[in-house]
Amino acid sequence: MLWTDRHRPASLKEFAGNPKAVAEVLDFLNNFTPGKALLLSGPTGTGKTLLLELIAKERNYDLISLDASEKRGKEDIENFKQSALSAGLFQKGRIILVDEIEGISGQQDRGAAGAIAELIKASKWPVILISNDPYSPKLKTIRQHCRPVKMSKIPSPSIEKRLKEICRKEGIEFEGNAIQYLARWSSGDMRTAITDLQSCCSGKRVFSEKDLEILGYRERLSSIFETLSSIFKSKSIVVSKRAFDSSDKDPEEILLWIGNNIPLEFDKEDIERAYEILSRADVFRGRIIKQQNYRFRLYMLDMLSFIGLAKRHDKHGFVMYQPPQRLIMMARSKAAREEREAIAARIGGMCHCSRKIAKRDYLPYLKAIYGKDTEKMLGE
Repeated sequence: MLWTDRHRPASLKEFAGNPKAVAEVLDFLNNFTPGKALLLSGPTGTGKTLLLELIAKERNYDLISLDASEKRGKEDIENFKQSALSAGLFQKGRIILVDEIEGISGQQDRGAAGAIAELIKASKWPVILISNDPYSPKLKTIRQHCRPVKMSKIPSPSIEKRLKEICRKEGIEFEGNAIQYLARWSSGDMRTAITDLQSCCSGKRVFSEKDLEILGYRERLSSIFETLSSIFKSKSIVVSKRAFDSSDKDPEEILLWIGNNIPLEFDKEDIERAYEILSRADVFRGRIIKQQNYRFRLYMLDMLSFIGLAKRHDKHGFVMYQPPQRLIMMARSKAAREEREAIAARIGGMCHCSRKIAKRDYLPYLKAIYGKDTEKMLGE
């Protein structure tokens, strides 16, 4: 049996994370006004559907659900509407749930969004829509009839607490920081964390950091802030390497982020050690550029994975990481650089030379002569 099913919360008291969103959902149900639905959004694994199931169970409500990713045509939704709006026999009330609402497609399922809007207007019971992307253009017709409530990723301490409870119930001992690393690696996804825990503990009575290696590479991108948190706060090389694998940034860009945020994350006595590791990684980065030998990237990543070990005292809680100044300057000058490239391309076409030569030999003189009117001159 899957642990996600065996260890499902039995009540709202056991529900982890998002207390504000839970309160908003309860407020919507307690003060329900016909003609207005609730649009519940958030990343996968945060418990959106589970939350409604627990509420329905505690209140003895009948939960009627439709998966819009499977039955998403206008006729399907109208048939669902007829059964959903009929009165229940035994329950005190009813919650009408439309899951994965972004599953409706604009062309193939023409009229589906309008049918859902009609369901919201006609229902005397609360209608709750669940979406991973509440700002999808496909939901434009529906959003105006909805009250938005967003659920966020579950904090890693909450996931860590839940994983420890499951280990105790399963009679599994945990060593070192294995659960802490697994909680961080889950990126706020409770369901994934519990599934990974079961995979690591299969046939074992002790869960250690070495068991994390069984998870392998996960094809899931994480933001640079999650990546930095894993690298800086981890004491495990395995976890740090996975942070690079799952990041949405290139390793060379992550190196710049690390260098810019070491002073924010490390105490004075640890900064020197951190920069020493960073400098060695940067040596391999230089060899990649100079020799075009990308095998050196592996050595660069190995060195960067040791950054967290340079920290002897973790005195920081939440750290607001700052982007490298170089990236900020590049972003600010993006429009000017694009304009310069466009002008160089036109000069190259006129003078039968490359853009590189145009920027080096022609553009400086044209800018000196025409100044800001260079682009206007080329357009005439």
